[in-house]
Amino acid sequence: FAMCRTAPHVVPALLSPTWNAELGVWAGDRAASAVDVPSPLWIFGYGSLCWKNDEILHTERFVGRAAGWRRVFAQRSMDHRGTPGRPGLVATMITDAQHTAMLDLPPGEDGEWATGVCGVCYRISDEHAAEVLDALDFREKGGYMRALVDVTPSDKARATVRALLYTATPENPNFDSSAVKDMAAAAQVIAHTTGPSGPNSDYLFALAQFLEEQGERDAHVERLAE
Repeated sequence: FAMCRTAPHVVPALLSPTWNAELGVWAGDRAASAVDVPSPLWIFGYGSLCWKNDEILHTERFVGRAAGWRRVFAQRSMDHRGTPGRPGLVATMITDAQHTAMLDLPPGEDGEWATGVCGVCYRISDEHAAEVLDALDFREKGGYMRALVDVTPSDKARATVRALLYTATPENPNFDSSAVKDMAAAAQVIAHTTGPSGPNSDYLFALAQFLEEQGERDAHVERLAE
């Protein structure tokens, strides 16, 4: 593992967030957090940051995998790929245990879902850490929180790193567990919603293309994109 210490002079996320139900975001327009920011700072992106490489200031990046997690389109989006009146659905990461419990399956019996999430890890310089975190905290205000995850690079010559992750857990108000259980209905939501960041379907198809280019199989994404 790469050495990890707390990054200095970074903007804190919300430690005790309250919910703005009208807008579908955390009050204060920031992501939630209860974790220290690692230094060197790596950010793990598993949604739009997989293909929007120019939207985050970074010094290097690599494709890698976070084991023990699942990517699901279960987070209602009212500020990016939908609106408060017609929310879209975007990706979040939940743990294997959360996924199994959500589908009410015995442990180990959801084998069609490959464990682990493929995404892109970005190294952020100390100089730009506060700026990048401030922008990401605002961007992920729609129910997300900071967490830490170990990311193993696809390039076996590189070491595993501890990275900062923005995840929307099943406990946040915008999480829609029915989108995991009824994927046909979720696909219809994605096909017919749009928001300030563009059509919900563009988000899904761009992610599917990224995974295909990496030679990665993600049953959840593939089924939605059919």
